[in-house]
Amino acid sequence: MSNAITGAIYILLNANKIDWLNIYFAGRQAYVWTKLYKLLNKKGKVYLKLDMDFRGCDLYDTDLYERKIFTKNTEIVDLVSVESEAVKKRIQTYSSKEIIVINDGVSDYDCIPTHINKNRENTFLTVARLGTRQKATDILLEAFAKSADQHDWNLKLVGTVNDTFKPYISNFFEKHPELVNRVNFAGEIKDRAKLYDEYCKAKVFVLASRWESYGISCAEALSCGCRLILSDAIPPAKEMTDNGKYGKIIKPDDVDLLSEAMIEATRTEYTHKDICERVDYAKKMFSWEKICEQLYDAMEQANGRKNGI
Repeated sequence: MSNAITGAIYILLNANKIDWLNIYFAGRQAYVWTKLYKLLNKKGKVYLKLDMDFRGCDLYDTDLYERKIFTKNTEIVDLVSVESEAVKKRIQTYSSKEIIVINDGVSDYDCIPTHINKNRENTFLTVARLGTRQKATDILLEAFAKSADQHDWNLKLVGTVNDTFKPYISNFFEKHPELVNRVNFAGEIKDRAKLYDEYCKAKVFVLASRWESYGISCAEALSCGCRLILSDAIPPAKEMTDNGKYGKIIKPDDVDLLSEAMIEATRTEYTHKDICERVDYAKKMFSWEKICEQLYDAMEQANGRKNGI
């Protein structure tokens, strides 16, 4: 059974029990669900979370039909959000509904002060589905190899490894045997405490993705005080780095630029004050508690009330 039918059945059975229906992604499916829900629940409200990457923006820029569907979809819901100012800037013109920016975030309890205060290792860390085209693990490995003779840092890669990428890894180590002890594929870490321990040991977090809708691992790393190196294919890269204050933003698919950014990072001073400043910034920008307050206020305004009153 398709997601569209499953969702429609759920709405048919539960519409009158739902005050706010939260739908992800704009499109035909979201449009039909919204129309069905509002037919069954005249007082019901719909929150559409777009969760968009730049490829979606490109689609609306170039495909008139898809753009019209997007416009109709956003106009019949009560609240629409994206996760970055960059995406809002590109798509707001296609909707008469005001699109608000609601970040994704991390829990204030995930990264504890005793972890933040740990001595940092000379390590570049990434956390991702390794070897997928999206995550550009090949670019990260090649950039590290190109930079390696300019520093003594290591590279740690956390996450599952795509089976099709394993031959690439073997070839990489055959080509660069001197890096066998400096590049560590650590596997998937499901235990959140252990994962955050990795964030809090590393000095720099790198995500070289070819596309992302958000990149939550970047916010997690920042909340633990890591400096960031991000591709500009990550829509909230400017928010996450505070316009470059807390990291470097580079073009995707560019081994040379990433290599240069990694070398520059090894020559940067990492003080406890700087780490704490990044942690405080992350708490201000990416705390789930504050994000939920922002969303609640927006929902209350859509209900005709202000500031929860």
